[in-house]
Amino acid sequence: MDLIKVSIGIQNDIEWHDGARYDYKLDDESVDIWRINISSNLALVDDFFKLLLPDEIVRANRYVQKKDRIRFVISRGVLRCLISMYTHQPATMIKFVVSANKKPCILNQNLKYNISHAGDWIMIAISNNEVGVDTEEVDQLFSYKEILVDNFSNDEINYIAHQNSAAGFFLLWTRKEALTKATAQGLDDNLKYIPCLNGDHEISNSLLSSSKNWRLTSFQPDADNIATVATAISNANIRYWDVDFEKLLPCFKQSVL
Repeated sequence: MDLIKVSIGIQNDIEWHDGARYDYKLDDESVDIWRINISSNLALVDDFFKLLLPDEIVRANRYVQKKDRIRFVISRGVLRCLISMYTHQPATMIKFVVSANKKPCILNQNLKYNISHAGDWIMIAISNNEVGVDTEEVDQLFSYKEILVDNFSNDEINYIAHQNSAAGFFLLWTRKEALTKATAQGLDDNLKYIPCLNGDHEISNSLLSSSKNWRLTSFQPDADNIATVATAISNANIRYWDVDFEKLLPCFKQSVL
């Protein structure tokens, strides 16, 4: 049995930088986290919609709830805009496909991405290495105790009980989800065996179908949300960005001319 290491920690007091000043250059040690507020960008929905390809328009129109449709349009349009900036190609020319392990990826590009959303936030992680991100809105009324035994180890359950709040549950949940998204493992019966407490853990590589070591970093997008990013970069330089589409929108519009 081969072992891999999963290192887990929290990054406090992070600084969100103005994305309008970013040069969109990534080295192999960097991970960019983009924070997009949905309600603040409702006026741009039509602009984002123009960037979608026919299959994405069909997918958007399948959403019954208007809020879900808007979230999809914004997240997909934002993703196209960001990938366009990183790869120097028109946003409408970018093609998203599914890899052999069923993980979404960009056709003919080495750039990796992952998306999560909760409440009023969309989080997009972009890197030259495999990456996963999950964000959750802390819901104090959520009946999380009903799912603890099936998804968490005894030590993890004790940690959540000691915290005596939903925040402890959602913190650990984002870690498990970010890691399974990064490895394309998915939420399965092995979830309770995937570590999510602070520190270094050694596990069988078969749990994640991965031979890489992983680093999980948790952070707060705002006071009401918790997020975690998972990366195979041991000393990753994680950078946090706010999207400023009022400044960047003119160059995105060029993609649809």
